[in-house]
Amino acid sequence: MGSRRDRKLRNYLINKDFQIRIIFTNLIYMFLVIIITVGVILSPLIYDMFLSQDVGVQYHAAQTFLTLVKRLVPAVMAMFILILLHQVLITHRICGPIVNFTNTFKKIAEGDLTRKVFLRQGDYLKKECEKINEMIDALARLLSRISSDHEKLLSVLEEVMARVDDLDTKIKVEEALKIVKHEAQLVTQDLSLVKLEGSTRQEEAPGKTHGNSISA
Repeated sequence: MGSRRDRKLRNYLINKDFQIRIIFTNLIYMFLVIIITVGVILSPLIYDMFLSQDVGVQYHAAQTFLTLVKRLVPAVMAMFILILLHQVLITHRICGPIVNFTNTFKKIAEGDLTRKVFLRQGDYLKKECEKINEMIDALARLLSRISSDHEKLLSVLEEVMARVDDLDTKIKVEEALKIVKHEAQLVTQDLSLVKLEGSTRQEEAPGKTHGNSISA
């Protein structure tokens, strides 16, 4: 029973340091507000208890003060517990998306654009989630277009090199095209590090290029 309760608490404290810091700060502010409010409410009674010259007024003020304190202490404790639970829930709904964002950003840094941000029902930062997913989709479309254009470039280079008949011209053209092709192949290697959703392009074996190999 205790372990299950601890597990549920850990599920809510998914970013414990951050959540506890926010909760502790908010509770301190709430405590100060309560102290100031109670002080303002009880100050007339405190004045009558200690500064009044009438013993009857002092006695009545003291009785009223004790009655209010007896009622306020349980109410304040209950308020603290409710606000604590509310803060845990609120920070959970904020930190959950932040952790999700962080994991997605890590995947993007690794070149994986297939991971989207999915939030649970009740989570905050939904608009930010939509913007991040739109960014991922835009990057995926851009890189897909670059990859497609690059494949076409390699195909055109292979076709041009195959059509050159004159030996002297062919050698010169081949040397120039080899440089271009080498640069294009570097782009291929860079693009191969990016994982795109729905991509059918398979990773090439080391040392292989698109099309036939060409010797000078």
